[in-house]
Amino acid sequence: MRLIVLVVVSLVPALAWAWFFREQDLYEKESPGALLLTFLAGMIAVIPAILLEEPFRNMIETGSILSRVLIAFLVVGLGEEALKLLAVYCSAYQRAEFTEVIDGMIYSITAALGFAAVENLLYTLAFGIQVAPARALVSSLAHAAFSGLGGFHVGLARFASQGSTGQAISGLVLAAFLHGIYNTLIMIKLVSPLGIILLMGILYWGLFRRLRQAAALSPFCRRLDQRK
Repeated sequence: MRLIVLVVVSLVPALAWAWFFREQDLYEKESPGALLLTFLAGMIAVIPAILLEEPFRNMIETGSILSRVLIAFLVVGLGEEALKLLAVYCSAYQRAEFTEVIDGMIYSITAALGFAAVENLLYTLAFGIQVAPARALVSSLAHAAFSGLGGFHVGLARFASQGSTGQAISGLVLAAFLHGIYNTLIMIKLVSPLGIILLMGILYWGLFRRLRQAAALSPFCRRLDQRK
């Protein structure tokens, strides 16, 4: 029974956030089936992420400040964002439903929330249900913000006549950089919880600004896609 409760409190908020962000696409919303597939791909991405990070676990907890910062950016940040990007590529990038720049953001956010749902479950199993609210309100949304901002470039890459690889790499670097900053602040306790909330506010200001920009590009990109 305890496991069922923990699964519910980890999964339901992530799915609710995924639905919320789906509703931000005012032009043509993605089908629930397509988003569910991407959400599941994000969940699966946790497995290789664990394998990638396990050799560095002790260093994350007891290493020098420099080693922890490097791990935050190059292992956790870059590794997790690359795996979430791969989840989007495998599950959504070539789908016929991917018709707008904003779709790159919506699918990236959805994969990130799937990833966060499993990560949150692991944390609640380890530390108890009391951590679930913070994970649902802070960690899940942090994952969504990193990948969503990177996903803007994934959307641009999908409709670029040339330079699509460069756009995808730009998105990955941006998401990994933001993720690295967040993890560094958490790992070495540079800021208070209030500072983390302030950072989240800045990230979400940027995320919704990008969502508006992506939405404005959508009709143009639809015409480009129809000409291919």
